[in-house]
Amino acid sequence: MINLGSQALWLRLILLGEILYLETTAAIDAAFKSFPELLSLIKSSEKSISSQYVKMEIKRGFLYNLVLLHNKAVECSSFAQVQQFAANLASSPKRYYLGAVLDTLRVYFEKIDSQRPDDLKKKYGNIHLGDIHRKQMIYFLRSWIRMFLPKIDKMVDELINPMKCFVDLKSPVLNGELFDNKPSRCSQSGFECEIQKFFQNNEDGFKVILNNLRKLHGTGKDDETKKREAALNFIIKKRIHRTSMKFSNKSQDEIKCWECGDAIHAVLAPKGASVVNRNGRHYDQICEAIDRKSLVYKSPKV
Repeated sequence: MINLGSQALWLRLILLGEILYLETTAAIDAAFKSFPELLSLIKSSEKSISSQYVKMEIKRGFLYNLVLLHNKAVECSSFAQVQQFAANLASSPKRYYLGAVLDTLRVYFEKIDSQRPDDLKKKYGNIHLGDIHRKQMIYFLRSWIRMFLPKIDKMVDELINPMKCFVDLKSPVLNGELFDNKPSRCSQSGFECEIQKFFQNNEDGFKVILNNLRKLHGTGKDDETKKREAALNFIIKKRIHRTSMKFSNKSQDEIKCWECGDAIHAVLAPKGASVVNRNGRHYDQICEAIDRKSLVYKSPKV
């Protein structure tokens, strides 16, 4: 693992010029949250790479949450109702949306804090502050939903897709006042992916990762790691070489692909490249197994 907490190491990385692979969280943190440390790292790298698999995860995850928040803001009659919607997520079955919604609210307030009250009054007229917030948030979300995926394309030097993942993936479409995020699941794509072939071509690497995961015990094996281990074991034993059973976005096993996403990202990264991530607990052990570096950054301190 490489941790960017050391200034000397930071300078060495700049001088050497790293080839970086941005996994999904890193792509979101760079494109949407504009983490300064991360943006400087990308700018200083010899080459930055991401993947269509990253865009697929964003489309069905973080971007799905932006669409959810946008459509709710349109349906609400006040900004207080939007805030109440966010608060209700904490105790609902959808509470895992809460982190994305809170991140979005933070970025929104960061943007609006840079605007002068007079400019907002000219734009919206003499209306209540809560109404300004609701309207401005809708505008903010609408802009980001449209430009999020294209920004990923422009942010990196190369976007790879060896498994032909979701080749017809597009940004959400505005129908009237609400966004439609379909297709958002791989199975809704009009094309069949080649994830089975990708696993076949990289079988040795996935086996080494699986063996390393099996060696973990106690606190080193959280629920996500257990799911990743089970998914890799299932794919390697029951899907890679089974000609009688299809393994693609058109089969019933797409969730197995998603559950071992961190392993897929590490394998997607070129040999010797650094996988930029904010979760060293998962990526360190995976990258170490297959000659990749886990380059861990942290959220900005408050």
